[in-house]
Amino acid sequence: MWIHCRNDLNDICSLGWKWVAQKYIERPLLVYGTKIDLRQHFLITDWCPLTIWFYKHSFIRFSSQPFTLERLDTAIHVCNNSIQRKLKNAPNRHPNLPEENMWHSDEFKEYLCTIGKEQVWDSIIIPGMKKALIQTSKATQEDVMYKKNSFDLFGADFLFGENFQPWLLEINLKPDIIKDTSVMEKLVPPMVEDIVRVVIDYKDDPNCDLGGFELIYKQVSASQEKETLILMNV
Repeated sequence: MWIHCRNDLNDICSLGWKWVAQKYIERPLLVYGTKIDLRQHFLITDWCPLTIWFYKHSFIRFSSQPFTLERLDTAIHVCNNSIQRKLKNAPNRHPNLPEENMWHSDEFKEYLCTIGKEQVWDSIIIPGMKKALIQTSKATQEDVMYKKNSFDLFGADFLFGENFQPWLLEINLKPDIIKDTSVMEKLVPPMVEDIVRVVIDYKDDPNCDLGGFELIYKQVSASQEKETLILMNV
């Protein structure tokens, strides 16, 4: 996967047609002067009827360099861990930034409390991400080739604006869950256990403990317009 930041239309058009163009968010949410994004995992256990499960824990990824629009360097603007893990952290970064360039969502919520914005997690960020995942999954439902009694794990990447509004960047099928940081060591093992609860235990006992997963969307019938929304305020 190649990601480039460009600010010249002629330059963009010269790249050819095998590219997806997205408008850049010029005023992203910064943490200690550094750009971040969030990886959110979710499960789809059936595409017909569409059934979506949202994982309550996620992780924040940091750029290794302070944010600026004066340079369009990938190291500054792309927080993907596969890119940032190969780079050295800038010596002038804020001392509160993690050396591994990753936070558990609990750490991010603690940060929001320190800036007096603890309410935005439940009032803006979580509802916005759920809505985006539901609408995107519905839009692709008819084009997905699937097998009954199977499931898919996805990793959705979100960027935030200064107003904390989440913007969906991309959705990855079978995302990387390698435990190569302390955050992934904490997040991945319980998530895998919870996937088993949803995929296996839930079939025999709908009241079983689902761990960190929450059912956010259950379609009554894919052939009908009528549907049931588990998520509130969508």
